[in-house]
Amino acid sequence: MRLLDDLQGGLARRYRQIVNSPAQGLGREVKYAADWIGKQPLLTAIIAEARHVEEQPPLTEWLGQCENNVGMVWPTETEAGRAVLSWNLLSELQPDQAEGQAVQIYSRTGIRNLDDLAQRFAREAFTPLFEWLTEQLQYRSSVVFTLRRYVYLTERFNRVALDAQFRERTSTGEELYNDDLQKFLFQDAHYVTHAKPRSTTGEPDLIGELDGEDPIILDGKLYSGSVAYVAKGVRQVYEYAQDYGKHVAYLVVFNRTPDRTLVIDGDGPADSWPPYFELAGVRVYVVVVRAHPPETTASKMGPLKPAALTRSDVQKALEDD
Repeated sequence: MRLLDDLQGGLARRYRQIVNSPAQGLGREVKYAADWIGKQPLLTAIIAEARHVEEQPPLTEWLGQCENNVGMVWPTETEAGRAVLSWNLLSELQPDQAEGQAVQIYSRTGIRNLDDLAQRFAREAFTPLFEWLTEQLQYRSSVVFTLRRYVYLTERFNRVALDAQFRERTSTGEELYNDDLQKFLFQDAHYVTHAKPRSTTGEPDLIGELDGEDPIILDGKLYSGSVAYVAKGVRQVYEYAQDYGKHVAYLVVFNRTPDRTLVIDGDGPADSWPPYFELAGVRVYVVVVRAHPPETTASKMGPLKPAALTRSDVQKALEDD
């Protein structure tokens, strides 16, 4: 949870700096906040997902409406859409234009103090973004943090026991790992998952909270050396997400090979976690778990053989009948 706390603290601090800034420093604080948010993979992922919720008007058109209204007006229908519109302004507003933009919108309010104008503009324009991002970190992105904890717990403490069970029931080994993941999701974060609900495209192993506000499309696959099989897993969760009208899905890959490391060469920044693929409006996160116990000490192991799941592998899986 340290990462979650750091992000929430970072958002709170930058919000205070913006809304308490004097007029002359507003543009600088806006730029600092936009640059910081843009470097946080989890925050940019949340914003990217929200862009699919509804279409936002062009920035200049919207600001013209605000000026005519003598205050911020929100032509969006959802909180997510409003937050994206606020982010568009935060990220595109030039530092030397911030003070002038505040004056343009609020000059007819009778407020004469430039600092008061700037702070009112900052509160009304950017509060929707910072409040929404903070809520999303607690709610939607908690899936990512839960999966991160699951990876650590499995690799550090549970993979030997799971491996022993796997060797006793290899015909249902994938189900074994999915059951373990399902149990953890419930115990750690109270995600209620339903085993194999039917959809128009097949039977995903795990789909959580389908009757709630934020369904979780999540599936687990074993990697035993076939990258093509993992790519088919990406295709499956992508199709499940389309079935349920969702824009985010998760694939958890249990690496059962003793000498191969599976690398996900996705569409996001190289240091983003989890890596992901953007597929026609659906972002598919791929989480890899080292499921095979070490057979010797690290000093005696030879070099691991890397295997990469690439965009071309996923594209091929999407094109296969």
